[in-house]
Amino acid sequence: MTTAPDAQPAAAAATPSGPGGAAIDEFLHTPARLNICSLLAPADWVTFSFLRDTIGTSDSALSKQVAALEQAGYVEVRKERAVQALRRQTSVRLTAAGRDAFEAYLATLELLVARARGDR
Repeated sequence: MTTAPDAQPAAAAATPSGPGGAAIDEFLHTPARLNICSLLAPADWVTFSFLRDTIGTSDSALSKQVAALEQAGYVEVRKERAVQALRRQTSVRLTAAGRDAFEAYLATLELLVARARGDR
């Protein structure tokens, strides 16, 4: 099985910023993925439609990003029949690895912000 370059786990995609610098996770740094993770982080399961409507993207664009996150092991996707709907409902949540990667990403951003403010 081949892995698409976009679906590399964050550890493989981190880019060092120089000696003593912080590494930015290029995989999560993608705006769509960052939006998805920020909505999933405080929640357990989030519906696909909530993600789509909140981010303001199309079904196909969101599906592509969720699939990349799932392939990297950062999210879990659950499809089930909705109680009063004829269609299945798709829900998404962060896995432990996804939560860890997102928290590490946020810590890196906090470090960079502190440096920019001279807080070192």
